[in-house]
Amino acid sequence: MHRRAFLSALGVAMATRGLAASQPPSAAGMAQAVDPARDANELFISAADGTRVSLGDASGQLLVVNLWGPWCQPCRREMPSLARLSGQVDPARIKVVPLAFDWRGPVWVQKFFDEVAITNLPVLMGDGQNLFQVLGLKDLPSTAIL
Repeated sequence: MHRRAFLSALGVAMATRGLAASQPPSAAGMAQAVDPARDANELFISAADGTRVSLGDASGQLLVVNLWGPWCQPCRREMPSLARLSGQVDPARIKVVPLAFDWRGPVWVQKFFDEVAITNLPVLMGDGQNLFQVLGLKDLPSTAIL
């Protein structure tokens, strides 16, 4: 009987330890400064209608630039939180910029926004190669604070 209780307790301890180790790291723990600093004004961004959008137009504002794709499950899960954030900040001081990467185009981004009832974020498209050249980022989702 003692052996069975010991083995059960050992199994619970191992399972609990495995769960703790499998927890994703916190965003604060993963945050890192880009060194050397890079100029994000060279990032290619286009609106849903194809017109070019410049991050330089938001000079003086804090930008929360989220790099995502509607095909990316972690991206899909965090997008409603970004929409809520956008609705809670002063748009004169802080701007949430959801920059999508999807080879299918802006129609698929809008389709996803419609599915989850996101109405307060713009449909903005980026270019993956340009993203890597300018900011050195290639993983989605990623968020840059500029």
